[in-house]
Amino acid sequence: MIDFLSQPWPWYVAGPLIGLIVPALLLLGGKQFGVSANLRHICAAIIPCGIEFFKYDWKKSGLWNLTFIGVS
Repeated sequence: MIDFLSQPWPWYVAGPLIGLIVPALLLLGGKQFGVSANLRHICAAIIPCGIEFFKYDWKKSGLWNLTFIGVS
């Protein structure tokens, strides 16, 4: 079984599986995942402005997401 999983998969199988990870994380975990969410966390952390969109606890919801952008 491990040999089957470690071989390269065709694009028409691997692509949809990778593409379904983001909606699955959003539906199952309620967490946003992606570059746009990371940019929102960065702007909320760095720019202390009065924009309502950036007024939230970015430390609570954004640390795991910022780790993702740091690794990639």
